Amino acid sequence: MTFDFLNPMMLLGLLGIALPILVHLLSRKRYDVVQWGAMQFLQLGRRTRRKIRLEGWLLLAIRMLLIALIALALARPWVSGGFLSKYISTQSRDVVFIIDGSYSMGWEGEATTPHSAAIQWVHRFMEELNPGDTVSIIDARNQPRLVTESPTHQFAAVREKLNHLPPPSGASNLANSISKAIQTLSTTTNLEREIIILTDDQALCWTPEDPILWEQVQDLLQQSAIPIDLWATNVSGERNQGLQSNLRVGQLAVSREVCVKNLPVKISTTIRYDGPEPTLICPVYFEVNGQRIKEKTQSVKIENHGEAAIEFQHRFENEGTHVVSVVLDSDQLPGDDRSDAALHVTSALPVLLVDGTPNFDATRSEVFFANLALMAPTNRTPWIQTTIIEKEQLTSEILKNQAVVILANVDALTEVQAGALIDFVNHQGGGVMITLGDQIDVEQYQKLLFHPEGLIPLKLKTRETSSGVEFGNLTQIKSNSLQTPWLTRFRGEYANGLTSARYNQWWDVSIANKKPLPDDKTESETKLQTAPIEIAQLSNDKPLMLLMNHQRGRVLLMTSSLDADWNNLPAKPDYVPFLHEAVFELSSGRVFRNINTDEPIVVGVPAKTTIDELEFLDPNSEPATGTIDESTNGSTFHCSQTSLPGIYALNPKPGFKTELKPDRFVVNFDRSESNLTPLSEEQQKTLTDEYKLTFFKTLDELKQAMFSDVSETEFWRVLLLFFLLLMIGELFLTRRLVQGGHSALPDGLEQSNNTL
Repeated sequence: MTFDFLNPMMLLGLLGIALPILVHLLSRKRYDVVQWGAMQFLQLGRRTRRKIRLEGWLLLAIRMLLIALIALALARPWVSGGFLSKYISTQSRDVVFIIDGSYSMGWEGEATTPHSAAIQWVHRFMEELNPGDTVSIIDARNQPRLVTESPTHQFAAVREKLNHLPPPSGASNLANSISKAIQTLSTTTNLEREIIILTDDQALCWTPEDPILWEQVQDLLQQSAIPIDLWATNVSGERNQGLQSNLRVGQLAVSREVCVKNLPVKISTTIRYDGPEPTLICPVYFEVNGQRIKEKTQSVKIENHGEAAIEFQHRFENEGTHVVSVVLDSDQLPGDDRSDAALHVTSALPVLLVDGTPNFDATRSEVFFANLALMAPTNRTPWIQTTIIEKEQLTSEILKNQAVVILANVDALTEVQAGALIDFVNHQGGGVMITLGDQIDVEQYQKLLFHPEGLIPLKLKTRETSSGVEFGNLTQIKSNSLQTPWLTRFRGEYANGLTSARYNQWWDVSIANKKPLPDDKTESETKLQTAPIEIAQLSNDKPLMLLMNHQRGRVLLMTSSLDADWNNLPAKPDYVPFLHEAVFELSSGRVFRNINTDEPIVVGVPAKTTIDELEFLDPNSEPATGTIDESTNGSTFHCSQTSLPGIYALNPKPGFKTELKPDRFVVNFDRSESNLTPLSEEQQKTLTDEYKLTFFKTLDELKQAMFSDVSETEFWRVLLLFFLLLMIGELFLTRRLVQGGHSALPDGLEQSNNTL
């Protein structure tokens, strides 16, 4: 037998029991005894006095008990088991259904998918519930999604939401979903509380190897004042593990997310096969914006439980955002038969070159070689459109239309210019490349740009010089330090390559400590600055290039010069492709069009654009919620509801005049969901023994276990009934004493009367 209170703080009301006693003591009056002759005729008999005293004490006890009953009733006592629950019972219960929404629930090996079976199962179970019961639905994804806003008695509305659940996609985390369900039940009032988990027999979604998540579940269960029952069932039927066959496409990797027209882009991924055959030959299709390009179809041979790499190359002729896809023929698990990626194509990337050493002789300027490399005069359709300015011309207005800014040996900036650059990176998603030289004002750079709130947190130490060829000491780039994907193409050891360039001077730098997170923020709540990463190193182990990701943009620092003053890099053929790759890499930070689930979609929109002018659709072509934030540099569309993986579309609404162009975003997911390994008996036993999960097979089995269980019973109604009965008794006793004309005599007065 278990006994407890739903509102134990209300037990403090028991202190009110002392009120009748306090009133009684304060109301006692002191009388002066006056001796007079006729007093003897008014004296009460001993039996009468005793009766009056007993009735007074009884009245005091009743009033104290009335206060105690009110306090106990407000505390809402409940009991589980015992004789009381046999006579007082309630069938009202709060039920939370957790439906696994991962793409393994889309398995088509049976007559119906496990996801459809789970929805039908909930419909059938709701017929067993009473009108006083409440129902909640949680769509279990990577992060749980509460389908019903709160526990509800409106079963018809719940059925409607069930029928409109998104199809299974992505991964799921059942431990997180159970925690969400427990938190939901903490707001309910019924004593019977149930969580029913509907999933397939896959082990992955249970995360049995992560005890931290399950310890959190256990802590929440222990904190609950009312016991919560956990039930789980497999709705997928019996799968023949030996005969299952599945092909999976891995996540796509594109060589650049921002490119220009007619510039080749590489799209690579892997194809995995698991099945009964030792090897399998399958066709792999390539699509652009949903249109299959037949001439790019490839055939790949894959061994069982093995992977094969595959790569496509494509040139885009039209500007705008495009979605590329690698697709397989449909199998019994269609959720992993395709993989998508979004990339943006433009006519030319706008790059701003800030010349630190302007000169009437253009060949002597700091950006002469860089400008030739990025935009050759003979090229009528350049991929990059450069603009050269002096540092005094750098303003927030000129930054609005740029993708990348290159500071070439600029001695110093003003505080306003530094603030504009930082805003350009953090809010506009622009890229900044800083190349050092002999004009650098160390104090100003440290104060305005090289600090944790600036462009890159590092410390400029000293200018260093190579001892030179005469001492047999060539300072070059270490080939094995070029590990970043866009730099790996330059690792080749050949005479005119990037790694053959000689460096005579450079700045020695050290990375400053990362700024600690604010107390009210976490890494999952906001995408904060990361620490700089060393992506290229000189042969003397000094850093040559450091890259840092900001909230939206990127910063690249080169510790040597961009011209031929401190190195002979401009004389190398790799100088041109290196600068192009650097610009494309920095520009790709402007908009993150390929993100993971639950990461926000952030994209700039034309100034003064309102949310009513936009149409934002989720992967199921359903309207999704977004907001527009306005700043001095334009407007930004923001959406944080990305729990569903797939392609999101942002379009101008028909009938509105706006400069907004259609845009696309791809939300990726964990492909390990394709692992259909079932939950083992040992893992199931651990969940049962340590976390009190009960696994059942049929609805009848659950009904027998759930409804025949000893129920928890509230009996505050019984206490209120006793309260009403005692109130009647109190009124009767008070009326009796008043009508009798008697009152309890003080002890002193009674003794005085006896002496008369």
